[in-house]
Amino acid sequence: METGFGLGILVILTGSTANSAFGLGLKFTRSWKWEHIWLLFSVTAMIVIPWLLGFLTIESLFAVLAAAEARDLLLVFLFGMGWGVGSVLYGLALKMVGLALSYAIVMGLTAAVGTMAPFLLLHWDDFLTFKGMVISAGVLLVVVGVLLSAWAGKLREESPGRVQDPSGVSETVSETTVKKSGRSATVLLGLLVAGLSGILSPMLNLSFAYGIRLADQAVLLGTSPSMASNVIWVVALTAGFLVNAGYCVYLIVRGRSWHIFRGQPFHYGVGAAMGILWICGVVTYGIGSSMLGDMREVIGWPMASAMSIIAATFWGALGGEWTGASRKSMTVMGVSILVLSASMFLIGWTNTLG
Repeated sequence: METGFGLGILVILTGSTANSAFGLGLKFTRSWKWEHIWLLFSVTAMIVIPWLLGFLTIESLFAVLAAAEARDLLLVFLFGMGWGVGSVLYGLALKMVGLALSYAIVMGLTAAVGTMAPFLLLHWDDFLTFKGMVISAGVLLVVVGVLLSAWAGKLREESPGRVQDPSGVSETVSETTVKKSGRSATVLLGLLVAGLSGILSPMLNLSFAYGIRLADQAVLLGTSPSMASNVIWVVALTAGFLVNAGYCVYLIVRGRSWHIFRGQPFHYGVGAAMGILWICGVVTYGIGSSMLGDMREVIGWPMASAMSIIAATFWGALGGEWTGASRKSMTVMGVSILVLSASMFLIGWTNTLG
């Protein structure tokens, strides 16, 4: 494996590990509603940091945007809005079915759709080659790993003497008998929400794929190639912010709950920390992918997805989601991690195929 390629993969995996931890913040803000903490998260992750990085790392940011073709800007913006809808749905799924299960479903679909869409749309000639088949096999392994992870999550919830509520607090069976039917409905709805999120969330990678010419324009004006993708995030995440913030504001106005923002500085810190962790994964994905060659959005995306699922399981365990889980559920989760690890190795191996 070439040094630059290997370094790019390492950067992506490191960022994915940090990114997958951001959902843990929801466990520490129970006195706030979801829409309040998600609004703070959105401001930090989609506006403050992307624009700050844009000004700091992109040479003549506004000149780059002005020189870009309207079609390129529009595609990046629209895909960003589509991703924004998926992001809102993911935030809701976290509350409904917990971190490990919702992350597995969302990231599984995101890995498959987010990899295969740009592969088929932009690299069709490579799709039918041996290298293309190996990449497809790697993506298939990611999906298998996700299915195993989801099964492990279901087995975990069915463990005797333990029920895991969406916020991560364990209850005894006797405490949840009355809530059982309502909980089942919430879980089913949460699974549907997570599935829709998984279909829409890959649009962030499509923003990246179709924003390459924006990055190329930034390089022409003096930006470092490793940082050029930050101009894509400025456009895509601003579009996503409009959806996320708009929905949060709607909920706050409907509930007349602006007063919740008064005081409690700890919650502001949690919202900012969630945003920082999340954007770390996005920015490092752009930096690492810039080292992967022409098929960067095809190779980098499933690697990031697989690592995110593995790391999310780890963070979910630290957050108590696997406390009291059965041995069978933990065994299945272990197999899932092995399959996901194998998928990353297989996809990384494609670099040796030329």
